[in-house]
Amino acid sequence: MTHRSGPEHGLLVLARELAALRARTGLSLDALARRTTASRSSWHRYLNGTLLPPRALVQELCALADEPPGRLLALWDLAAEPGGPPPPPPPPSEPGPRPSRPVRDRARPRLRRPVLTTVLAGGLALAAVLAAVSLPRDSASDSRPEPLRPGCTGAECTGRSSQPQACAIAGSGTRTVAERRPERGPSMDIRYSPFCEASWARIWFGRVGDRVEISAPGQGTRWTEIKDRFDAEGYLSTPMVGGGPGGLKACLILGDTAERHCLTS
Repeated sequence: MTHRSGPEHGLLVLARELAALRARTGLSLDALARRTTASRSSWHRYLNGTLLPPRALVQELCALADEPPGRLLALWDLAAEPGGPPPPPPPPSEPGPRPSRPVRDRARPRLRRPVLTTVLAGGLALAAVLAAVSLPRDSASDSRPEPLRPGCTGAECTGRSSQPQACAIAGSGTRTVAERRPERGPSMDIRYSPFCEASWARIWFGRVGDRVEISAPGQGTRWTEIKDRFDAEGYLSTPMVGGGPGGLKACLILGDTAERHCLTS
């Protein structure tokens, strides 16, 4: 029987948990790539367990799924420990002469005791993390992760997405400061996060081609557009502008008629 090493098994467990979070968001790989800092092809490798994602990307997905990141980051730490799976090989290039290695390198003795200690430590860490993953949410609630800090504040949030920066997490005080909800057609609102001291606009019930934008004094205009049916199925948010909740302006531009509907806060 073949036994997987601790770090390699940790990578597969991490991939399984990331895939479950992605399923919770309901996002396709294309939509996930647009809402995070990783490409579609990279997400495919991360979710299949063939490549370890960046630690910050795990936090981005947790924010999208409204999941406290502590449990997933513990899995990431296990998968990334020394002796874990090697990084993917570089793209093939033209063959060249292979450098020779001194004989003394190939004959260098291996230290048994440190290797055994590392393997045992990795196995114990894996067992502890797997036990935490398998526990019911109520049983694991006693060990709460440290609260998130905002990824940006004020003007430094301008142009960034609210979710990866943890600006819209539950309990952060995010609120709607203006909204438009017609009986038919797309709705929109302006959201303000005191946690990040920044604002953004959202659109829902829209169609492909509909666009929403937000502006603030001294912050310029930020916008987003519904590009496919996945964007149209839920909320779609603009990048943020620093400041608020007063002095903001958001406009919805219909894709088929170019008709504009604007809000101010």
